Amino acid sequence: MVFLGPKNVTEVDFYTVGRLGKKGRVGVRAALQVGLEDVKKLEGNFGFDVVSEGELKEKGFLGMRKTKLVCTIGPACCSVEDLEKLAAGGMNVARLNMCHNTREWHLDVINKIKRLNEEKGFCVSVMIDTEGSQIHVVDHGVPSTVKAEEGSVWLFTAEQFDGLRPFTVQANYEGFSESIEVGDIPVIDGGMASFEVIEKVGNALCCKCADPGLFLPRAKFSFWRDGKLVERNYGLSTLSPKDWADIDFGISEGVDFISLSFVNNADSISELKNYLSTKSSSYPTQPCLPVHQTR
Repeated sequence: MVFLGPKNVTEVDFYTVGRLGKKGRVGVRAALQVGLEDVKKLEGNFGFDVVSEGELKEKGFLGMRKTKLVCTIGPACCSVEDLEKLAAGGMNVARLNMCHNTREWHLDVINKIKRLNEEKGFCVSVMIDTEGSQIHVVDHGVPSTVKAEEGSVWLFTAEQFDGLRPFTVQANYEGFSESIEVGDIPVIDGGMASFEVIEKVGNALCCKCADPGLFLPRAKFSFWRDGKLVERNYGLSTLSPKDWADIDFGISEGVDFISLSFVNNADSISELKNYLSTKSSSYPTQPCLPVHQTR
């Protein structure tokens, strides 16, 4: 956070407040009066991360980027080298989607970002995004991605079973098929693949792949009818037991933000704020604005 003094004075006190609450003081001229050449001549530590400091030296105060970039981290960009490239390119927040991967995987990414901040001078925050009770997850039982081929027929079921059944996926909620009709379109992960319901078998759905694509483990899915999302309310709370466990994990690892998915009402935000207030006040983890369902 940056504070500048009055614009009508030549010299002002310039303060920077870091993530750990440390405040540094540097005497500089007001931002509107500092040109690029003047900034390059200034000496000393401004308290910025290396990316902002580079922008400051190159463009001056008025040329510094105001937009914040949130990047979702996945298996394709979780190496130290890739994370450093993202940070150098302007990543401000690394988002971890708790729908996917294990807590061990997320912990590894968090530790890598912490090391980059400490060793390379970046200031990348970490945000965990909870799964949410109303994200209905399907799992095909394979630890890796599989390809859903056009015309292949799959059974979507809430039946719990161990091991792998070919072309069978498990939903995480028994009533997932309520109000779903033959002809509705289940869409996987916002469009990675799509199916058509061709038959209802009890609470299960028999579906034919209409648009082939990749099928990730623990994929999210939604139902569409006549080009519109099928809106349904199962009366589930915003935060599931898994979400609370993920939140405790985030607190223990000192993440900076917690984002809630599929928020039903403001009470969920208040509940999380109250919960965080009971935890250690030494680390200012904050609930982020809710992530609303758009698909």
